[in-house]
Amino acid sequence: MAPHGGQFSHHLDHHGCLRPPLRSLPHPGRYPLSHRGPPGSSRGAKAERRETRGRPGREGPRLIWKILFSLLGLGSFVFILNEYGFAKVAADLASLGWWVIPLAASFLPVAFLYGLAWFLVTPSLPLSRLPGMLKLSVISLGWNNLSPFMKVLGEPVRVLLMEDWIPRKAALESAILYNLVHILGTLLAFILAGVIILAAYPVSDTIHYAFLGVMAAATALLLIIYYLPFLTRGKRRQRRQRGGKIGFMPKARYWLRWSFSRMRLFSRRYPARFWSAVGVEIVVRFVEGLTFYVAFRALGAPISALAASLLDVGRALLDNALFFIPYQVGSREAGILLLSEHVLGIGKNAVVSSSVFYRLVEIFYMALGYALWTHRASSRKVST
Repeated sequence: MAPHGGQFSHHLDHHGCLRPPLRSLPHPGRYPLSHRGPPGSSRGAKAERRETRGRPGREGPRLIWKILFSLLGLGSFVFILNEYGFAKVAADLASLGWWVIPLAASFLPVAFLYGLAWFLVTPSLPLSRLPGMLKLSVISLGWNNLSPFMKVLGEPVRVLLMEDWIPRKAALESAILYNLVHILGTLLAFILAGVIILAAYPVSDTIHYAFLGVMAAATALLLIIYYLPFLTRGKRRQRRQRGGKIGFMPKARYWLRWSFSRMRLFSRRYPARFWSAVGVEIVVRFVEGLTFYVAFRALGAPISALAASLLDVGRALLDNALFFIPYQVGSREAGILLLSEHVLGIGKNAVVSSSVFYRLVEIFYMALGYALWTHRASSRKVST
């Protein structure tokens, strides 16, 4: 039998975090992200001109697209509320009463499960840190939801939060592993939700083929993400030796190969932790429907727990597909209406108000996460 750690024990440093073999990651000085010479040299000056060339010209079209998508989303949101009735939404909000408390608390299990998955991919943390992961999870989720297009603000925050407990290298590895596990669990949840909907709900042929397409796309994405780092390996080194510019795709392949090598090493070294984290990420996608479940009950139009879970998985799918609309304003509400009426058979009753309540809960946890973050920063200043 192999000694403690098995064949992967040589990939662990003295902090207990994984490191790739020496040959898998070249020295930073010999493998730069862009081919450029030392500062002040002619080759370095050419590289700087090449890297900055064309950037200002691309900002104009990007800004125009952002404005167009923002107006499209906002217009859809106003149209949906107007069709349902602004006064009716206000009346539903005023009638909540004590339901505000369970509605606000409905996201706490979700935050805890996200924190549990994060804890599972961080083996250097002791069990006593698990309760504190709830606070860290709320902070990182709050920053993520502050991102208007792609939810990426929480990623550097996770590293900063973890640095309070573990070294920076282990914190960076923890954030990378958690992101990969989160993506894997989310895609598997999409596939599982599609299977349940096609098996349990009568849908039209168009929607049937649409869900088959979603399931096929999620499966293909899983395969592409896994095998992409192995495609055209070595072309980046050849391009660097010829003095050519290293493009986006070679950089992406390099970082994907580096990240997925960490995931493979972790899954082999800690299989129980890895697959438990993936399972938690799948479960949490369905548990997140608790907010919809409470919202519909508060409005006097209760739906089943399964329908609420599938509604939220569909909401997550549409949020990821329509990430280019800021905060998914309008697109989320339109997607929830489509799913509730044509897939789950819930109808339009209370759907618009429930989607508004869901967004208010999201805003509440954005504010809570930001408040916890500022309190943490002020506490650190006082302690120093």
